[in-house]
Amino acid sequence: MSSESITLSTTAQSTAASSQQGTSNMICGVSHPENSQNAFLSLQDGRRDGFDYVVTELPVPIGIVAASAAAADGGGVSKGSTTSVRTDVTRMDSRWWSTSVVGIVGDPPHWTTAASTKSTTISSDATGSQLMKALTSSKGVSSKKKQEADKIFWGMLEWASHMCIPAVILPTIPLSDGDSTTEVKISSSDEEDMFDDAPHDKPPQDQAKTPQKKKSLSINSASAKEYARLISQLSTSSICSTSRVQLWIRVPLTLHHLQAYQLLLARCDHSPSVGCMLSITSPLDATELPAITRALHTFMGGGHVKGISWDVSAFLKNKRGYPTLSKSHQYLFQLVYGRLGRTLRTLVEGGLPGELNHEDGGSPTRRYHLQYLAHLRSRTPLPSLLDSEEAVLETPYLDNLQSPLQPLGDHLEYQTYETFEKDPVKYKRYGEAVELALEDGMKEGKFPFVKRVKSNVSYLRHIAAGEDGELGLEDLLLESANKRDGAIVEVDLYEATIFVVGAGRGPLVRESIAAVSRVASSLLAENKALVAKVVAIEKNPSAVLYLQSLKSTHRSWNGGEEYAEQLDLHYPHNCGNDIEVLNRRGGITSPLPGLSNVTVIGCDMREATSHPLLKFMIQNEECRADIVVSELLGSFGDNELSPECLDGVQRCGILKENCVSIPQNYTAFIAPVSSSRLYTEARCQSSFPAHPEEGPAAPASGMQRALETPYVVRSHAASQTHPEIACWTFSHPHPSKSDTTTRMDIEDNTSNKTNASAEAAMKINNDRHAHISFRCDPMLGASAGCGYGALNTEMPSVDVKVKEGCEGTNVTIHGFLGSFHSVLYESPCVKSKVGKMKQKSSDGKRLSVISIAPNSFSVGMFSWFPLYFPLKQPLCAPEGSTVNCSVWRRSDDARVWYEWCAEVIDNNGNIWSTSSIHNPGGRSYHVRL
Repeated sequence: MSSESITLSTTAQSTAASSQQGTSNMICGVSHPENSQNAFLSLQDGRRDGFDYVVTELPVPIGIVAASAAAADGGGVSKGSTTSVRTDVTRMDSRWWSTSVVGIVGDPPHWTTAASTKSTTISSDATGSQLMKALTSSKGVSSKKKQEADKIFWGMLEWASHMCIPAVILPTIPLSDGDSTTEVKISSSDEEDMFDDAPHDKPPQDQAKTPQKKKSLSINSASAKEYARLISQLSTSSICSTSRVQLWIRVPLTLHHLQAYQLLLARCDHSPSVGCMLSITSPLDATELPAITRALHTFMGGGHVKGISWDVSAFLKNKRGYPTLSKSHQYLFQLVYGRLGRTLRTLVEGGLPGELNHEDGGSPTRRYHLQYLAHLRSRTPLPSLLDSEEAVLETPYLDNLQSPLQPLGDHLEYQTYETFEKDPVKYKRYGEAVELALEDGMKEGKFPFVKRVKSNVSYLRHIAAGEDGELGLEDLLLESANKRDGAIVEVDLYEATIFVVGAGRGPLVRESIAAVSRVASSLLAENKALVAKVVAIEKNPSAVLYLQSLKSTHRSWNGGEEYAEQLDLHYPHNCGNDIEVLNRRGGITSPLPGLSNVTVIGCDMREATSHPLLKFMIQNEECRADIVVSELLGSFGDNELSPECLDGVQRCGILKENCVSIPQNYTAFIAPVSSSRLYTEARCQSSFPAHPEEGPAAPASGMQRALETPYVVRSHAASQTHPEIACWTFSHPHPSKSDTTTRMDIEDNTSNKTNASAEAAMKINNDRHAHISFRCDPMLGASAGCGYGALNTEMPSVDVKVKEGCEGTNVTIHGFLGSFHSVLYESPCVKSKVGKMKQKSSDGKRLSVISIAPNSFSVGMFSWFPLYFPLKQPLCAPEGSTVNCSVWRRSDDARVWYEWCAEVIDNNGNIWSTSSIHNPGGRSYHVRL
């Protein structure tokens, strides 16, 4: 290893901690035109300035230059057009080439004329344009030069594969003049071209003297097709399939180049090896911002965006001479990095003026451009979107397809329970819902009276302080003189029976216990108190063992026995599993207000009649559930069989007729999505085993099964193209004919009384269907972003401007995203003393809601990701068209499955394109009952 290599390694280590302050979460590279063929010097300078990687030109294969020079007649060939020997290949280890270098396909040096060599205004978008013209043009290029170009191009890529370079930047798609093969073209004049690179500093009269030729740019030209054929061949070669070289096609930020690239991607069969490098080379006019915003929204989903290039010519100067970006570019930075910042690569490229940014007479530096981009990256709201704890936890799941759970067929693992329980929002909302239900139950007189009991004031103070530091005893008890610690207060005690079905490791049990304590504290001012009998039902034997451990070690699960010992008050040991004791209103002889007694039962919630204790409770209505709590929701609401499970519980007859379910209802939503990444990932599932439990020898899934299976995914490189629309709603429990029960009914109850609640659930059909039309959205769903997360409320501000002259934006639909909105509990009562934490509906009712639908997203909740329904073939939706979606929820005695299809209707009502019905009869995917 040379001493220079050691210097490079040392430089890299020293700059990693110092020069990248504030940029550790943004991977940024640099292109040095002055060192374009020496990756060693370029990387040395780049590391000095704090960049992570550098771009180097791929060399022309040995022998081609000499052969070309010998055959040339001298016309247009510059002097000294010989390829210099690259010394960087012996000065860097393979680890640098495979991690810190990106290749770029440029024009062969011996093709470069003397005139073009002197030019300093060549845009980075023109890099490699001569080579690509020779490869793809059908006019003006000799067959000999075309053959030479072919050898050069493949030789460059083979060298990149040999050096283990991870990615290669390819030239812009040629949109040549005059060879259009269809009418799909964009006529571009100075007024219509969004980013015209031509100088505008000529006087008006000079411009008038020089007639401007109107360019006809076709996104479907013969050159574009030839380019697509070349990329398709390259993406299926060993260079990409074996060496894993990624192809990053340079795409200028214009509407026609964005559309041309998406057309190329479709022709390349959405190859995962093909991506794009967005290229920004010139200032952006603010009037073009709305059009480019809506175009970028869909492009970020359908374009396999790998990186974004900022040419130094796109930067402005501030008052102190440092680089800055226009307001329009700053907005685009926030838009693109807010969506893709965790996976996006950044590149600073382009030549610097000779007088700019030299340090001590040395080489020009682009450090200030990097520092400015890092400054934009650190501005609100990007850190909260990209660097928060939630964002870090989500990163491994981005666009990673997961098969939906089989909740009744498989048992969750310990780690899975542990992950879900970290959700900071879900269980808080569940706790609020239980609290609201308990408060309303007390107001409506639903809970049976137990007895009038005496309680110690110090105990009440302890309960109140433990619930909320803002609630003191003085605010809760009667304003009487008996506020000393030894005072005894008499209260009327009521008992609620709470069933937690699918209890898992007990998070809902803990929330229910805490809610009982809070409600009991709030009732003391009315000389009332509440206790609860909590029954935790779980079918997973391993989780039951965990629940039993909690039961044996936590006093809050045993009616607060330790509280009784501390206060020297009588409280019996737990007898929750003893039927004879259970027959005496919860097994409590001298219950303490605010405490709960938990009974753990291991069985399938749908088979309650088979368990002796639950059978006893079914036969005695006073022991049945007042509240049933569950967390059986899936990404699509009902896709984890919540309806079948809760109907089974009700069918067993274990619920009182006025029982409350938490959740009360949940609605499935669906929306079209454009995402080449998700579509590609779904296709890749075809090579995975259909039954992983059978081992490596199991047969592959196959393409049909792969594209007829819904997947849970944290959508990232995706674009929701329309606002989501509701499919159907499930509500629980099903009302009986006599769905109100008074306290007199409870006191007069006999075991022979007909169970109306159970009868109401006997003949329930949970099959559903929905036929939905998604009308054209002027913003193409930009406010919904990737389909996961809250709406971007800033997007509608440009809605009116977008409607003016932004025609021609086609959208590719790769499938649909399913989500849900659930009302855990909605109170019909007025707000109570402790209701300040609850949400309020528009009509003033208190409610607790969880949702992953963008229109009502529960910010901070991460327990659910959307459900992706892929399409076998993507559908093109022209500007102004309507996307129709049909989705069915079907079932038989052993399975539940979904079927879906889609079609596109043009402005005249004609069917533009349609898909087949996916997963008919559940042939590829189903959930086991």
